[in-house]
Amino acid sequence: MSQETRLVGTSNYAKRIGKLVSRLASGREDILIIGEIGAGRRTLAWEIHNARGKKRPYVLVDGRTAIDEECRAIFTGHQVDVAENMTGRRPTVVQDQATVTVADAELLAPQNQELLLRFFKDGRKRYSAVKVIITLQHPLEQIAQSGSIAADLVPFLEKCEIVDVPALRERVEDIPALAQSITTHLCSSFGIPAKAIDPNTSHILSQGQWPGNIQQLVAVLGKAVLISKGDKLELPGDFLDEHQHLEDAIGNITSGKSFILDQSLDIIEKLLIQRALKVFLYNQSRTAHVFGLSEANFRYRLKKFGLPSIRKKV
Repeated sequence: MSQETRLVGTSNYAKRIGKLVSRLASGREDILIIGEIGAGRRTLAWEIHNARGKKRPYVLVDGRTAIDEECRAIFTGHQVDVAENMTGRRPTVVQDQATVTVADAELLAPQNQELLLRFFKDGRKRYSAVKVIITLQHPLEQIAQSGSIAADLVPFLEKCEIVDVPALRERVEDIPALAQSITTHLCSSFGIPAKAIDPNTSHILSQGQWPGNIQQLVAVLGKAVLISKGDKLELPGDFLDEHQHLEDAIGNITSGKSFILDQSLDIIEKLLIQRALKVFLYNQSRTAHVFGLSEANFRYRLKKFGLPSIRKKV
């Protein structure tokens, strides 16, 4: 399992999560994790599993993608080869000592929710040391009322210890530490030198709305890592807006926050040149004239910012 995210940060959630993971891992109760898509529910489940002992089997049932044959193989141990042939991946079947994570259980087909119900009723007699972790996108009461979870499953889920994972917008103070952790992991995965995140970039990331939560943050940072040429992380141009960045820079000055002037000016200049190039269809002469620059000076800036010339039009 690829883990780009870690449980890091300075929010109240991040501060208490370490102790919470230890307690949940050592406890006998099953766990119900509630939070938005991409908020870090699977990361939390994985950390709980690690705290139980990495050598234990880890079983994942993904409600968004699991098919009938796969669920049947996982919960019953039957027709494993059939499931592998249909999905291209060999399912890990439930066995004693395992951590079983059922992600987005409300999205499982009714027949597969029935398999989960049977496991709660009968499987525990065979596998007493299994810990089940269920994740939902909304509170159990809301999902039960919507009818997307089997009524017979609800009593079993109500007995679980419930953990709420806040959306990223509710813990923006965690973004700097999360971003650096994710960036370090991505650089290592891609086999490229580590990238530092300066205060300006960290501030810009912290100002984002992040409707896709950590999942979206990982996607943006992945693109940033690949386009960054130096030892500092450069954010993709389509993530930035020069007006917002200028407003942020002025806000930093007003509030007395420290920031790197040259970096801010470079970001704003690069964004303005990118926009002008598109407006003038990558005509360098016209774009240079708008900025009152000689063509030689303008070409220098294109090279400095790694922007495409008319011959590399995209």
